[in-house]
Amino acid sequence: MNHSQTPTCPNCEIPVQPLRDRECPKCGEPIRGRTLQGLLEVDVAHASESWEEAREKIMRALDQGLQNGHRGVKIIHGYGASTGRSVIREQAVRLMKSLALRHGGKLVQDRNNPGAHILWLG
Repeated sequence: MNHSQTPTCPNCEIPVQPLRDRECPKCGEPIRGRTLQGLLEVDVAHASESWEEAREKIMRALDQGLQNGHRGVKIIHGYGASTGRSVIREQAVRLMKSLALRHGGKLVQDRNNPGAHILWLG
């Protein structure tokens, strides 16, 4: 998992909590609903993960993405090239679709990687 730093106010650069703070506690800059980070990228299929482990990684990534103000979460789930069938992909995509609906986001196939989807956060 790519870990990110604590998000900071785009105006005065002090640490902020996007889910808690509506505005920067120092300068008053609006924080909530603002993109503070780029994509968070997580690989859930290439370290011999079980579906349960992959699901946990997806849920933690979503929490981290929401908490830190990421634009979206890119989940690398694989596409089954080595086995001829996807073990995690189908369940991961189903889970991410439901998470996108629940959080007002949008799920799209990564144009550059057939074994990944991006959950854009709303």
